This record gives sequence, structure tokens and C-alpha cells, in this order.
Amino acid sequence: MYKTIICAVGLGSRERAEHLLRTAQALLDTDGSLHVVHVVERFPSLAKQNPDDWAISVIDEAEKKLSLLCKQLSIPALIHVRTGRAADTILAIATETKADLIVVAAHAPDVLDRVFGSTVDHIVRHAKCCVHIIRTYSEAKR
Repeated sequence: MYKTIICAVGLGSRERAEHLLRTAQALLDTDGSLHVVHVVERFPSLAKQNPDDWAISVIDEAEKKLSLLCKQLSIPALIHVRTGRAADTILAIATETKADLIVVAAHAPDVLDRVFGSTVDHIVRHAKCCVHIIRTYSEAKR
């Protein structure tokens, strides 16, 4: 069991997010703390809104969605939504919180998912704590 867990969650699939959160909760000590992290990486180059306003609205929406999901699952967690490069941001939050585990999902290795896969690779190579990787695809589909 772990005292402080970082659970990196994307907002794409509710089922995947639930699975990550339930896994993290199962690995958490009874008196431990769970930190749910979402990183906003991409910003539009020509947005109609001021990019700062856009970023604030995206961060706000992500925080609300993650808070609601945790509440619906009865999982107490601290929510962190930040901008930046996903791997670096997740590792920075792990360092700040003195995490002893990072829970992250590995995605199917198609062209777009290779970008996300490199996030997982970077986390595994540079994390100062344990990393639990959940495969969100089956080997048969590869």
C-alpha cells in the first residue's frame, strides 16, 4: 500500500478514468492521499478568445469534471489541473507531493497514441517513485 499516489487522468474516456481512479484507490493506504492530475498540453494558435481566458476555462472545466467523477465514485482526492508537457508536469507534481506511486494508463500504439505512449515512457524513465501502468488495450489488438 502507498501513502501518496498520483493518478494521471485524461478526460477522453470516463470508463478509463474510473478504472484508473479505482485502481489508485485500491493501492492507497487508509490514511493516504490521492492526487488526481490532468495536464492540458495543447493550446490553439488562433483562438477567438484570449488564450489566457481559454486556458482558464479549460482548466476550470477539467477541475469540475474530475471533482464530480471523484464525488460520484466516493473517492476523496485532491485535484490538480495544470498546463504544460504532460510527463514533466506529472513528475513535478509527484515531486511536490512526495508521491510514492504514479498510476498512469498506456494507450494503444497507433500514430496519435504513440505521442501519449512517449509520456508514459518518460514517466517510467524519470520517476523517483514506483509507477503502475494500466494497459487500456489488449495485446491481441496490436
